[in-house]
This record gives sequence, C-alpha cells and structure tokens, in this order.
Amino acid sequence: MDTTEYGIKLTMVKSRESRYLNKTSGDILRAILSLVGPDGTASMSDIARRNNTSRAFVTKMLKSLSDEGMVDYVAYRGVGLTPDGLRVANELARHHRLLEVFLIDTLGFSSEAAHEEAERLEHVISEEFEERLAAFLNHPTHCPHGQPIPGSDSVGIPRNVSSGEAY
Repeated sequence: MDTTEYGIKLTMVKSRESRYLNKTSGDILRAILSLVGPDGTASMSDIARRNNTSRAFVTKMLKSLSDEGMVDYVAYRGVGLTPDGLRVANELARHHRLLEVFLIDTLGFSSEAAHEEAERLEHVISEEFEERLAAFLNHPTHCPHGQPIPGSDSVGIPRNVSSGEAY
C-alpha cells in the first residue's frame, strides 16, 4: 500500500490493475456518483457543496481526474464519470456502506459517528477485507440509510441514487 501523505492505493478487482488515488479525488468521484442527474452529469456547484470546498478547487481536481481518465469534464458544463471513474466511485461507495453496516450493527456506533468513521476507512481497506466484511455481514444489499450497496462487480450507477441522497 502506498503510504505517502496524500495517496493511497486502491486495487480494482475486476480490471486487475492498480490506481493511486488520494482521498480528495475519491471523495470527488463519490460525490459525482451521488449527484449525477438524468443527463449523466453533476454540477460543479453541487460537487463543491457536497465536499465543503470551493468551485475553483473542484475545477482543479476535475481537470486532474480528467487527465487520469476518471471523469468526462468540459469547462462550464456538468461532469460525468468515465467507466473507470464509475468503477472506482462504486468501489468507494461499497466500502463506505459496508463499513457503516458493520459499525452500526456490530459495534453499536450511532449513524453520524459511523458515517464519519466510514469516511476515514473507506479509502484504506483492501479488497480482501471488503470481501470478508461483506461475507461476515451476510452480504447486505442496503446500508443503514437505505442506500443500495453496489456489488463488488458494479459498473453502473445504482438505480435509486439521486441528487441529494446520502452517500
């Protein structure tokens, strides 16, 4: 695992390749996944608001993610996820939601505390840990907030995720 201050290693099981993605980039991808509208894009303002940051910072991050092939970004228009970006965003959403189920149902965390802890842990768990956690939890289909947990092979946007819902 990369132990640099800003980067962590995510292993994408289906593509059998490794990508280095920092926490902020992952948070941007997950925000896009949760905010994408019927046209397949999310607005910069909504992404900035979701991540408690400025539009200028989001623009900078989107340019970088576009260069990495994770998003389709055109200035002054919405941004969408590429197949690679969608795969990574779904992976992070899966990690987050499985962790929330575990933290609330097994360890007795409050919903808010579980969300905060899952935010920290989602970026660093291995695929083996994810698989074992899912098995331990008997492969839940939804998180405690009612959001669908993407499968380990998810490549699409979960059907009932819409703008403004918890992620």
